[in-house]
Amino acid sequence: MAHQSNQEFAVVCRFQGLFPADLGGYEKHRTRNGGDLGHVNPSRSLLNRRVIGEANWAARTTAMIEDMKAENFADEIETLTRRRRKKQIKERMAEGPRDPWRATRHGPMREVILTANRDWFDALPTVDAREARAQAFEDAARDWLLENFGEDVVHARADLDEQAFHIHAVIVPKVQVELNGTKRWMLQPSKHDLIKNYEAAQDSVGQHFAPLGLVRGERRAEAVRKARQNGDEPPAYRQHVRTADWRKAEDTRIVETRAELDQRAQAMTAEEVAIERKREAVTGRENAIGAREDAAVAKAQEADAVLAVGQGLAAGAFDIEDNHGAPVLVETPDAKPGLLSNLRARMAPSSSGRARALHVFSRALARLREKARDEAKTAVARDTAEIQSADETIVEIASRLPDAERRSIGKIRVSLTARIMALTGRGQGNEDRPKGGDDERS
Repeated sequence: MAHQSNQEFAVVCRFQGLFPADLGGYEKHRTRNGGDLGHVNPSRSLLNRRVIGEANWAARTTAMIEDMKAENFADEIETLTRRRRKKQIKERMAEGPRDPWRATRHGPMREVILTANRDWFDALPTVDAREARAQAFEDAARDWLLENFGEDVVHARADLDEQAFHIHAVIVPKVQVELNGTKRWMLQPSKHDLIKNYEAAQDSVGQHFAPLGLVRGERRAEAVRKARQNGDEPPAYRQHVRTADWRKAEDTRIVETRAELDQRAQAMTAEEVAIERKREAVTGRENAIGAREDAAVAKAQEADAVLAVGQGLAAGAFDIEDNHGAPVLVETPDAKPGLLSNLRARMAPSSSGRARALHVFSRALARLREKARDEAKTAVARDTAEIQSADETIVEIASRLPDAERRSIGKIRVSLTARIMALTGRGQGNEDRPKGGDDERS
Protein backbone atom coordinates (compact mmCIF):
# COMPACT_ATOMS: atom_id res chain seq x y z
CA MET A 1 0.00 0.00 0.00
CA ALA A 2 1.26 3.46 -0.84
CA HIS A 3 2.14 5.66 2.09
CA GLN A 4 2.64 9.35 2.49
CA SER A 5 6.18 10.69 2.82
CA ASN A 6 7.77 14.04 3.57
CA GLN A 7 9.36 14.19 0.12
CA GLU A 8 8.72 17.37 -1.87
CA PHE A 9 7.26 16.97 -5.35
CA ALA A 10 7.50 19.57 -8.08
CA VAL A 11 4.70 20.57 -10.42
CA VAL A 12 5.81 20.02 -14.01
CA CYS A 13 4.96 22.54 -16.74
CA ARG A 14 6.25 22.07 -20.28
CA PHE A 15 5.55 23.95 -23.51
CA GLN A 16 5.80 22.22 -26.88
CA GLY A 17 5.57 24.05 -30.23
CA LEU A 18 2.73 23.14 -32.60
CA PHE A 19 1.88 23.90 -36.22
CA PRO A 20 -1.72 23.74 -37.49
CA ALA A 21 -0.66 20.77 -39.63
CA ASP A 22 0.14 18.87 -36.40
CA LEU A 23 -3.47 18.91 -35.19
CA GLY A 24 -4.49 15.84 -37.18
CA GLY A 25 -1.80 13.70 -35.56
CA TYR A 26 -2.52 15.30 -32.19
CA GLU A 27 -6.18 14.25 -32.46
CA LYS A 28 -5.29 10.71 -33.52
CA HIS A 29 -3.19 10.33 -30.40
CA ARG A 30 -5.79 12.00 -28.20
CA THR A 31 -8.48 9.57 -29.37
CA ARG A 32 -5.96 6.69 -29.19
CA ASN A 33 -6.39 5.94 -32.90
CA GLY A 34 -2.76 6.53 -33.84
CA GLY A 35 0.62 7.77 -32.76
CA ASP A 36 2.76 6.16 -30.07
CA LEU A 37 0.48 4.06 -27.82
CA GLY A 38 3.14 1.82 -26.27
CA HIS A 39 2.84 3.58 -22.89
CA VAL A 40 -0.97 3.67 -22.85
CA ASN A 41 -3.17 1.36 -20.78
CA PRO A 42 -6.16 0.74 -23.13
CA SER A 43 -8.38 -0.46 -20.28
CA ARG A 44 -8.26 3.05 -18.76
CA SER A 45 -8.57 5.15 -21.94
CA LEU A 46 -12.33 5.56 -21.43
CA LEU A 47 -11.50 7.49 -18.24
CA ASN A 48 -9.78 10.30 -20.20
CA ARG A 49 -11.92 13.44 -20.25
CA ARG A 50 -12.15 16.89 -21.79
CA VAL A 51 -11.47 19.79 -19.44
CA ILE A 52 -11.77 22.80 -21.79
CA GLY A 53 -13.20 23.12 -25.31
CA GLU A 54 -15.67 21.33 -27.55
CA ALA A 55 -15.28 17.83 -28.97
CA ASN A 56 -14.65 19.26 -32.47
CA TRP A 57 -12.10 21.81 -31.26
CA ALA A 58 -9.43 20.76 -33.78
CA ALA A 59 -11.72 21.17 -36.82
CA ARG A 60 -12.97 24.51 -35.49
CA THR A 61 -9.40 25.72 -34.89
CA THR A 62 -8.32 24.70 -38.39
CA ALA A 63 -11.36 26.49 -39.87
CA MET A 64 -10.62 29.60 -37.80
CA ILE A 65 -7.03 29.73 -39.08
CA GLU A 66 -8.23 29.29 -42.67
CA ASP A 67 -10.68 32.16 -42.12
CA MET A 68 -7.82 34.30 -40.80
CA LYS A 69 -5.82 33.55 -43.96
CA ALA A 70 -8.78 34.36 -46.20
CA GLU A 71 -9.69 37.56 -44.37
CA ASN A 72 -6.08 38.79 -44.43
CA PHE A 73 -5.86 38.04 -48.16
CA ALA A 74 -9.14 39.82 -48.86
CA ASP A 75 -7.87 42.85 -46.91
CA GLU A 76 -4.63 42.85 -48.90
CA ILE A 77 -6.41 42.64 -52.27
CA GLU A 78 -8.86 45.37 -51.22
CA THR A 79 -6.01 47.65 -50.09
CA LEU A 80 -3.99 47.06 -53.27
CA THR A 81 -7.11 47.64 -55.40
CA ARG A 82 -7.80 50.93 -53.63
CA ARG A 83 -4.19 51.99 -54.24
CA ARG A 84 -4.33 50.79 -57.89
CA ARG A 85 -1.28 48.53 -57.50
CA LYS A 86 -2.06 46.27 -60.47
CA LYS A 87 1.31 44.53 -60.60
CA GLN A 88 1.24 43.73 -56.88
CA ILE A 89 -2.34 42.47 -57.15
CA LYS A 90 -1.27 40.01 -59.86
CA GLU A 91 1.69 38.82 -57.78
CA ARG A 92 -0.39 38.35 -54.63
CA MET A 93 -3.16 36.60 -56.56
CA ALA A 94 -0.64 34.10 -57.92
CA GLU A 95 0.90 33.59 -54.49
CA GLY A 96 -2.43 33.20 -52.69
CA PRO A 97 -3.19 33.54 -48.95
CA ARG A 98 -0.23 33.45 -46.58
CA ASP A 99 0.01 31.61 -43.30
CA PRO A 100 -0.96 34.06 -40.53
CA TRP A 101 2.26 33.70 -38.54
CA ARG A 102 5.92 34.58 -38.85
CA ALA A 103 8.39 31.87 -39.80
CA THR A 104 9.38 29.88 -36.69
CA ARG A 105 10.88 26.49 -35.99
CA HIS A 106 8.68 26.02 -32.92
CA GLY A 107 5.33 26.70 -34.58
CA PRO A 108 2.76 29.44 -33.91
CA MET A 109 0.78 27.48 -31.31
CA ARG A 110 1.71 25.80 -28.04
CA GLU A 111 0.85 22.53 -26.36
CA VAL A 112 1.04 22.75 -22.56
CA ILE A 113 1.60 19.71 -20.35
CA LEU A 114 0.91 19.96 -16.61
CA THR A 115 1.66 17.06 -14.28
CA ALA A 116 3.59 15.90 -11.21
CA ASN A 117 5.56 12.81 -10.31
CA ARG A 118 3.51 9.60 -10.30
CA ASP A 119 4.46 8.97 -6.67
CA TRP A 120 2.68 12.19 -5.63
CA PHE A 121 -0.61 10.97 -7.11
CA ASP A 122 -0.13 7.48 -5.64
CA ALA A 123 1.03 8.61 -2.19
CA LEU A 124 -2.44 8.38 -0.63
CA PRO A 125 -3.78 5.14 0.92
CA THR A 126 -7.20 4.85 -0.76
CA VAL A 127 -8.56 4.97 -4.31
CA ASP A 128 -11.03 7.70 -3.37
CA ALA A 129 -8.27 9.85 -1.90
CA ARG A 130 -6.08 9.42 -4.98
CA GLU A 131 -8.97 10.30 -7.30
CA ALA A 132 -9.74 13.38 -5.20
CA ARG A 133 -6.10 14.47 -5.51
CA ALA A 134 -6.20 14.04 -9.28
CA GLN A 135 -9.46 16.04 -9.46
CA ALA A 136 -7.94 18.83 -7.36
CA PHE A 137 -4.95 18.94 -9.73
CA GLU A 138 -7.31 19.07 -12.73
CA ASP A 139 -9.32 21.93 -11.22
CA ALA A 140 -6.14 23.89 -10.45
CA ALA A 141 -4.85 23.29 -13.98
CA ARG A 142 -8.09 24.50 -15.57
CA ASP A 143 -8.07 27.68 -13.46
CA TRP A 144 -4.40 28.38 -14.23
CA LEU A 145 -4.88 27.92 -17.98
CA LEU A 146 -7.96 30.14 -18.20
CA GLU A 147 -6.48 32.79 -15.91
CA ASN A 148 -3.30 33.12 -17.98
CA PHE A 149 -4.41 32.31 -21.55
CA GLY A 150 -8.17 32.99 -21.56
CA GLU A 151 -10.01 32.25 -24.80
CA ASP A 152 -6.76 31.24 -26.49
CA VAL A 153 -7.01 27.88 -24.68
CA VAL A 154 -9.02 26.00 -27.31
CA HIS A 155 -8.59 22.55 -25.77
CA ALA A 156 -7.54 20.83 -22.57
CA ARG A 157 -7.92 17.23 -21.50
CA ALA A 158 -7.01 14.98 -18.58
CA ASP A 159 -5.23 11.70 -19.41
CA LEU A 160 -5.69 8.89 -16.91
CA ASP A 161 -4.44 5.96 -19.02
CA GLU A 162 -0.70 6.65 -18.76
CA GLN A 163 1.77 6.28 -15.92
CA ALA A 164 0.98 9.60 -14.24
CA PHE A 165 -2.16 11.74 -14.33
CA HIS A 166 -1.52 14.78 -16.52
CA ILE A 167 -3.22 17.61 -18.40
CA HIS A 168 -2.69 18.43 -22.07
CA ALA A 169 -3.80 21.83 -23.39
CA VAL A 170 -3.51 23.66 -26.73
CA ILE A 171 -3.08 27.44 -26.94
CA VAL A 172 -3.87 29.34 -30.16
CA PRO A 173 -2.55 32.91 -29.56
CA LYS A 174 -4.69 35.01 -31.93
CA VAL A 175 -3.93 38.73 -32.21
CA GLN A 176 -4.73 41.58 -34.60
CA VAL A 177 -1.72 43.66 -35.65
CA GLU A 178 -1.10 46.72 -37.81
CA LEU A 179 0.85 45.88 -40.98
CA ASN A 180 1.44 48.38 -43.80
CA GLY A 181 -1.52 50.46 -42.66
CA THR A 182 -3.91 47.48 -42.64
CA LYS A 183 -5.17 45.25 -39.83
CA ARG A 184 -3.99 41.62 -39.98
CA TRP A 185 -4.93 38.57 -37.94
CA MET A 186 -1.85 36.68 -36.73
CA LEU A 187 -0.87 33.78 -34.46
CA GLN A 188 1.71 35.27 -32.11
CA PRO A 189 2.84 33.19 -29.08
CA SER A 190 4.77 36.11 -27.58
CA LYS A 191 1.47 37.86 -26.76
CA HIS A 192 1.49 35.74 -23.58
CA ASP A 193 4.19 36.59 -21.05
CA LEU A 194 4.32 33.03 -19.73
CA ILE A 195 5.17 31.68 -23.18
CA LYS A 196 7.70 34.45 -23.80
CA ASN A 197 9.41 33.92 -20.41
CA TYR A 198 9.93 30.28 -19.35
CA GLU A 199 11.08 31.18 -15.84
CA ALA A 200 8.00 33.35 -15.31
CA ALA A 201 5.82 30.38 -16.30
CA GLN A 202 7.57 28.14 -13.77
CA ASP A 203 7.13 30.80 -11.06
CA SER A 204 3.45 31.20 -11.92
CA VAL A 205 2.61 27.50 -11.97
CA GLY A 206 4.60 26.92 -8.78
CA GLN A 207 2.61 29.59 -6.91
CA HIS A 208 -0.71 28.36 -8.30
CA PHE A 209 -0.21 24.71 -7.31
CA ALA A 210 1.41 25.46 -3.92
CA PRO A 211 -1.91 24.96 -2.03
CA LEU A 212 -1.86 21.33 -3.23
CA GLY A 213 1.53 20.78 -1.59
CA LEU A 214 3.51 20.94 -4.83
CA VAL A 215 6.59 23.12 -5.27
CA ARG A 216 8.16 24.98 -8.16
CA GLY A 217 10.52 23.02 -10.41
CA GLU A 218 14.29 23.39 -10.45
CA ARG A 219 15.54 26.94 -10.98
CA ARG A 220 18.01 25.90 -13.63
CA ALA A 221 18.25 29.28 -15.39
CA GLU A 222 19.15 30.95 -12.11
CA ALA A 223 21.73 28.24 -11.34
CA VAL A 224 23.30 28.74 -14.78
CA ARG A 225 23.55 32.50 -14.25
CA LYS A 226 25.20 32.09 -10.83
CA ALA A 227 27.64 29.49 -12.13
CA ARG A 228 28.71 31.78 -14.97
CA GLN A 229 29.08 34.74 -12.61
CA ASN A 230 31.31 32.63 -10.34
CA GLY A 231 33.28 31.19 -13.23
CA ASP A 232 32.00 27.67 -12.54
CA GLU A 233 30.80 25.03 -14.97
CA PRO A 234 27.02 25.48 -15.45
CA PRO A 235 24.78 22.49 -14.72
CA ALA A 236 24.19 20.21 -17.69
CA TYR A 237 21.12 20.98 -19.74
CA ARG A 238 18.53 18.26 -19.38
CA GLN A 239 16.47 18.34 -22.53
CA HIS A 240 13.09 16.71 -22.22
CA VAL A 241 12.59 13.90 -24.71
CA ARG A 242 9.00 13.00 -25.45
CA THR A 243 8.08 9.34 -25.01
CA ALA A 244 7.14 9.08 -28.67
CA ASP A 245 10.54 10.46 -29.76
CA TRP A 246 12.40 8.10 -27.40
CA ARG A 247 10.46 5.12 -28.74
CA LYS A 248 11.13 6.14 -32.35
CA ALA A 249 14.86 6.38 -31.63
CA GLU A 250 14.79 3.01 -29.87
CA ASP A 251 12.87 1.38 -32.73
CA THR A 252 15.37 2.83 -35.22
CA ARG A 253 18.26 1.43 -33.22
CA ILE A 254 16.66 -2.03 -33.08
CA VAL A 255 15.93 -2.02 -36.81
CA GLU A 256 19.50 -0.97 -37.61
CA THR A 257 20.91 -3.70 -35.35
CA ARG A 258 18.72 -6.36 -36.98
CA ALA A 259 19.72 -5.16 -40.44
CA GLU A 260 23.38 -5.46 -39.53
CA LEU A 261 22.86 -9.00 -38.20
CA ASP A 262 20.95 -9.97 -41.34
CA GLN A 263 23.79 -8.68 -43.50
CA ARG A 264 26.32 -10.76 -41.59
CA ALA A 265 24.10 -13.82 -41.74
CA GLN A 266 23.85 -13.53 -45.50
CA ALA A 267 27.63 -13.16 -45.72
CA MET A 268 27.39 -10.29 -48.16
CA THR A 269 30.68 -8.87 -49.28
CA ALA A 270 31.55 -5.29 -48.52
CA GLU A 271 31.40 -4.47 -52.20
CA GLU A 272 27.87 -5.90 -52.56
CA VAL A 273 26.69 -3.92 -49.55
CA ALA A 274 28.18 -0.71 -51.01
CA ILE A 275 26.58 -1.32 -54.40
CA GLU A 276 23.17 -1.95 -52.83
CA ARG A 277 23.39 1.17 -50.72
CA LYS A 278 24.37 3.29 -53.73
CA ARG A 279 21.43 1.91 -55.69
CA GLU A 280 19.01 2.72 -52.85
CA ALA A 281 20.47 6.21 -52.50
CA VAL A 282 20.06 6.92 -56.23
CA THR A 283 16.49 5.60 -56.16
CA GLY A 284 15.73 7.71 -53.11
CA ARG A 285 17.11 10.85 -54.76
CA GLU A 286 15.14 10.17 -57.92
CA ASN A 287 11.93 9.70 -55.93
CA ALA A 288 12.59 12.89 -53.95
CA ILE A 289 13.25 14.89 -57.12
CA GLY A 290 10.08 13.52 -58.71
CA ALA A 291 8.03 14.38 -55.62
CA ARG A 292 9.41 17.95 -55.57
CA GLU A 293 8.66 18.38 -59.26
CA ASP A 294 5.09 17.10 -58.79
CA ALA A 295 4.59 19.45 -55.84
CA ALA A 296 5.93 22.40 -57.84
CA VAL A 297 3.60 21.65 -60.76
CA ALA A 298 0.60 21.32 -58.42
CA LYS A 299 1.45 24.63 -56.71
CA ALA A 300 1.80 26.40 -60.06
CA GLN A 301 -1.55 24.98 -61.27
CA GLU A 302 -3.24 26.05 -58.04
CA ALA A 303 -1.81 29.58 -58.32
CA ASP A 304 -2.93 29.87 -61.95
CA ALA A 305 -6.44 28.68 -61.04
CA VAL A 306 -6.69 31.38 -58.35
CA LEU A 307 -5.45 33.98 -60.81
CA ALA A 308 -7.95 32.79 -63.48
CA VAL A 309 -10.87 33.25 -61.10
CA GLY A 310 -9.65 36.72 -60.17
CA GLN A 311 -9.22 37.75 -63.80
CA GLY A 312 -12.67 36.37 -64.65
CA LEU A 313 -14.25 38.41 -61.86
CA ALA A 314 -12.35 41.54 -62.93
CA ALA A 315 -13.44 41.09 -66.57
CA GLY A 316 -17.08 40.52 -65.64
CA ALA A 317 -17.03 36.92 -66.95
CA PHE A 318 -17.68 35.51 -63.48
CA ASP A 319 -19.78 36.50 -60.51
CA ILE A 320 -20.15 35.02 -57.05
CA GLU A 321 -23.64 34.26 -55.77
CA ASP A 322 -24.93 32.95 -52.47
CA ASN A 323 -26.41 29.43 -52.49
CA HIS A 324 -27.96 28.69 -49.10
CA GLY A 325 -25.07 30.32 -47.27
CA ALA A 326 -22.33 28.91 -49.53
CA PRO A 327 -20.62 31.01 -52.25
CA VAL A 328 -20.80 29.63 -55.82
CA LEU A 329 -18.96 30.80 -58.93
CA VAL A 330 -21.28 31.52 -61.88
CA GLU A 331 -20.64 32.60 -65.45
CA THR A 332 -22.33 35.84 -66.50
CA PRO A 333 -24.60 35.96 -69.60
CA ASP A 334 -22.47 38.64 -71.27
CA ALA A 335 -19.16 36.77 -70.88
CA LYS A 336 -17.16 36.31 -74.06
CA PRO A 337 -17.01 32.61 -75.10
CA GLY A 338 -13.29 32.74 -75.92
CA LEU A 339 -12.42 34.21 -72.53
CA LEU A 340 -14.60 31.67 -70.71
CA SER A 341 -12.96 28.79 -72.55
CA ASN A 342 -9.50 30.02 -71.56
CA LEU A 343 -10.47 30.55 -67.91
CA ARG A 344 -12.16 27.13 -67.66
CA ALA A 345 -9.05 25.42 -69.04
CA ARG A 346 -6.83 27.16 -66.46
CA MET A 347 -9.13 26.29 -63.53
CA ALA A 348 -9.68 22.64 -64.50
CA PRO A 349 -6.29 21.19 -63.34
CA SER A 350 -6.70 22.43 -59.75
CA SER A 351 -9.97 22.08 -57.88
CA SER A 352 -8.17 23.23 -54.71
CA GLY A 353 -7.15 26.48 -56.44
CA ARG A 354 -10.72 27.14 -57.58
CA ALA A 355 -12.05 26.44 -54.07
CA ARG A 356 -9.43 28.68 -52.45
CA ALA A 357 -10.15 31.51 -54.86
CA LEU A 358 -13.89 31.22 -54.27
CA HIS A 359 -13.41 31.30 -50.50
CA VAL A 360 -11.16 34.37 -50.67
CA PHE A 361 -12.94 36.44 -53.33
CA SER A 362 -16.40 35.87 -51.87
CA ARG A 363 -15.24 37.68 -48.75
CA ALA A 364 -13.66 40.51 -50.73
CA LEU A 365 -16.78 40.97 -52.89
CA ALA A 366 -19.06 40.89 -49.86
CA ARG A 367 -16.98 43.61 -48.26
CA LEU A 368 -16.99 45.79 -51.40
CA ARG A 369 -20.75 45.33 -51.87
CA GLU A 370 -21.38 46.31 -48.27
CA LYS A 371 -19.23 49.40 -48.77
CA ALA A 372 -21.18 50.30 -51.94
CA ARG A 373 -24.50 49.92 -50.11
CA ASP A 374 -23.29 52.18 -47.31
CA GLU A 375 -22.15 54.81 -49.82
CA ALA A 376 -25.51 54.61 -51.64
CA LYS A 377 -27.40 55.07 -48.38
CA THR A 378 -25.27 58.10 -47.56
CA ALA A 379 -25.92 59.61 -51.00
CA VAL A 380 -29.69 59.03 -50.74
CA ALA A 381 -29.78 60.63 -47.30
CA ARG A 382 -27.82 63.64 -48.57
CA ASP A 383 -30.05 64.04 -51.67
CA THR A 384 -33.22 63.71 -49.62
CA ALA A 385 -32.05 66.42 -47.25
CA GLU A 386 -31.37 68.72 -50.22
CA ILE A 387 -34.82 68.02 -51.70
CA GLN A 388 -36.53 68.78 -48.40
CA SER A 389 -34.50 71.98 -48.07
CA ALA A 390 -35.53 73.06 -51.59
CA ASP A 391 -39.16 72.21 -50.82
CA GLU A 392 -39.09 74.35 -47.70
CA THR A 393 -37.62 77.23 -49.77
CA ILE A 394 -40.50 76.89 -52.28
CA VAL A 395 -43.03 76.99 -49.43
CA GLU A 396 -41.40 80.11 -48.00
CA ILE A 397 -41.44 81.92 -51.37
CA ALA A 398 -45.02 80.85 -52.12
CA SER A 399 -46.23 82.19 -48.77
CA ARG A 400 -45.41 85.72 -49.97
CA LEU A 401 -47.42 85.43 -53.19
CA PRO A 402 -51.12 86.04 -53.82
CA ASP A 403 -53.55 83.15 -53.18
CA ALA A 404 -53.95 82.11 -56.84
CA GLU A 405 -50.20 81.88 -57.48
CA ARG A 406 -49.68 80.17 -54.14
CA ARG A 407 -52.24 77.43 -54.94
CA SER A 408 -50.71 76.92 -58.38
CA ILE A 409 -47.20 76.58 -56.98
CA GLY A 410 -48.53 74.21 -54.30
CA LYS A 411 -49.89 71.81 -56.96
CA ILE A 412 -46.63 71.92 -58.90
CA ARG A 413 -44.65 71.40 -55.73
CA VAL A 414 -46.53 68.27 -54.71
CA SER A 415 -46.19 66.72 -58.18
CA LEU A 416 -42.51 67.65 -58.53
CA THR A 417 -41.52 66.41 -55.06
CA ALA A 418 -43.34 63.10 -55.57
CA ARG A 419 -41.49 62.46 -58.82
CA ILE A 420 -38.10 63.27 -57.30
CA MET A 421 -38.81 61.08 -54.29
CA ALA A 422 -39.81 58.22 -56.59
CA LEU A 423 -36.53 58.54 -58.51
CA THR A 424 -34.51 58.31 -55.30
CA GLY A 425 -36.59 55.42 -53.98
CA ARG A 426 -37.93 57.48 -51.10
CA GLY A 427 -41.51 58.20 -52.16
CA GLN A 428 -43.13 55.00 -50.87
CA GLY A 429 -44.70 56.18 -47.65
CA ASN A 430 -46.60 59.07 -46.17
CA GLU A 431 -43.55 60.06 -44.20
CA ASP A 432 -41.85 61.17 -47.46
CA ARG A 433 -44.65 63.47 -48.60
CA PRO A 434 -44.12 67.24 -48.27
CA LYS A 435 -44.91 68.36 -44.79
CA GLY A 436 -48.20 70.13 -44.21
CA GLY A 437 -49.82 69.66 -47.67
CA ASP A 438 -50.67 72.44 -50.15
CA ASP A 439 -53.65 73.72 -48.15
CA GLU A 440 -51.72 74.55 -44.97
CA ARG A 441 -48.26 75.56 -46.13
CA SER A 442 -48.78 76.90 -49.66
